Amino acid sequence: MKRLPLVLTLFFVAAFQTPAQDLKDYLRVRKSYGIVESVGVPALETLVGTRVFEVQGVIKGTLRTGSRMSLLLERTDGQTQAIDASKVPDWAIGTEVPARLIIKATRVHEDDEISAFLIAVAKEEDIQPIEARLVASVAKVANANHRAGHSRKGDLSRFAVQGTHKVQTWTVPSDRATPQYAAYIKHHNPKLSDDEAVRIAEGILGYSRRYGVDARLIVAMVICESDFNPNEVSHAGAMGLGQLMPDTVQDYGITNPFDSVQNLYGTVREIRSHIDKYRGETGDEFQSLVLGLAAYNAGEGAVRRHGNNVPPYRETQAYVRKVIKLYYHLAGYR
Repeated sequence: MKRLPLVLTLFFVAAFQTPAQDLKDYLRVRKSYGIVESVGVPALETLVGTRVFEVQGVIKGTLRTGSRMSLLLERTDGQTQAIDASKVPDWAIGTEVPARLIIKATRVHEDDEISAFLIAVAKEEDIQPIEARLVASVAKVANANHRAGHSRKGDLSRFAVQGTHKVQTWTVPSDRATPQYAAYIKHHNPKLSDDEAVRIAEGILGYSRRYGVDARLIVAMVICESDFNPNEVSHAGAMGLGQLMPDTVQDYGITNPFDSVQNLYGTVREIRSHIDKYRGETGDEFQSLVLGLAAYNAGEGAVRRHGNNVPPYRETQAYVRKVIKLYYHLAGYR
């Protein structure tokens, strides 16, 4: 999306001013939509349909065109997004201010521009302390569970393809997670440019958020598949970061499997599909993860032929063990 001229970001109208929105009200709205973190730019760029998001950025000003009123938000990628609004709090008018916005975003077709309507808005400085306390609380619980888990079950690496364990959920905004993910990715493949490492990180976080998959699982899978080499090709013809097979590429309408973002789209959707299938059959989170990974590596047909179990192929057995071990490591269990 093209950046809007700066002159638009400086066009303010006093008539737009309304009483400032209460932070408590913003948090209530946030909770009502089940929002736990802001989405990254990829979630907006890949949206087709209608969805409610929380986004971060800097409010650059308020624009009035006829009877239409809009907030101008500079996103974390530097692009400017116009967001229609029925009212705007006083503090968002006349100054540039970092903010969180809950928006209803719509894109009918892939080539269309996003239309967005403001549902609620709050200052970033008001939200960050709340999230910091939440993250600290989650970390405290995770550490307690981690210690208890070791005392009861020992090292998680002993779990091969049987067993169960609940991975802790973390609530860290995508814009704060992206640099950390990018640095980790660059460590695994120093040949990547800084921009490509960030692009991969944003793709992982964006698609994981969109399809409800733990981003740490996708990182573990990509390490085991290609070690973050976008140009990797296997002897069987699997391609790119997630080593997608040609039929998978075709199924998801991917035009270039060596493009990192497109490949991650297929990777996340494929593992999501497998996990959902086996969760429905087994009703167990860990079994659905194990069988989902086995199906990702060997195909659902192979899993079915072996009685809905991990096929006895050396490669598949090793793949499932390696991904799960790395996933737990990334999730904080050592």
